[in-house]
Amino acid sequence: MTNNLSVILKKYSVPTLFFIAGIAMLLIGITQNQGLSFNLASIMMFIAGGLSIMFSNGSFKPSLIYIFGAAAGVAGLVALFMSYNSVEETNTYNKNYAFCKSLATQNLQDIRYIQKAHMEKTGRFIGTWEELINFTNNGTVPYVVTLGDVPGRKLQPEENNFLYTGNPPIDNDMTELEAYRLSKWVEGPYFYQFKNFKRDTIERRIMELKFENKTYKKTREQLGFYKFSPDSLSYIPFTNAKKQWSLEVQDSVKAGEGTFPTIRVEGNIPFANIQGKNGNQELMYFGSISLEELGGSWEEN
Repeated sequence: MTNNLSVILKKYSVPTLFFIAGIAMLLIGITQNQGLSFNLASIMMFIAGGLSIMFSNGSFKPSLIYIFGAAAGVAGLVALFMSYNSVEETNTYNKNYAFCKSLATQNLQDIRYIQKAHMEKTGRFIGTWEELINFTNNGTVPYVVTLGDVPGRKLQPEENNFLYTGNPPIDNDMTELEAYRLSKWVEGPYFYQFKNFKRDTIERRIMELKFENKTYKKTREQLGFYKFSPDSLSYIPFTNAKKQWSLEVQDSVKAGEGTFPTIRVEGNIPFANIQGKNGNQELMYFGSISLEELGGSWEEN
């Protein structure tokens, strides 16, 4: 009796384990929506277990082993090919996600820069993409020209008399404002020390100052981005210029006794952090329509 049981265990244990494992894998594949490669492997495991039991029982002709073996080999190659394609598709998806998010982040940062520049100059945010494109191409912003250093010394009596009335004491080193005023005193005895000193505010085109800057252009090139174009800012990357960021502004939001302008730019990029999640899209944005806030979604992590 014991010998018979031992023979049965040796004969059927491994095939039975394969058969049970195949059933378990099939159930997991069906209930958890596993991929085609997993389900195909489950079916092969189930069939292999069933055939092993039949062969061990003697009800399976040895000549059929070659037929089923060849079929299993073909199925295995198919599964291997499908698995390879699945891995390649996943890698491509992940690369596209990383590039799309990086480009979307750059575009949102550029939009925010333009909007902040316009708000600081006019007191309001731009409400349409057409106006934003026009301001980017043609608008100007104040720029402080800084040349030369403040002399590291105290004022001389002549300079003190020129700058102030009442002959105040000369206790501290010269300030930047004092140096600026003395640089305008052409007849001053020490004007030679200020010939190269300059502190002026001029208007410069925002395109020249920011987007035609060598550092900015080189950074875009290193990241693999296309050449900057104001016309492309409104479009979400990888949507073939068919979907735009949502742009919403409020000129006056009340908070306590004061008011302030607000802006919110948002949109879904066509990739998710994990493939198959959230409908294969991810929300990106900056700003708030109800708060004085310009933080971006990419800055939260």
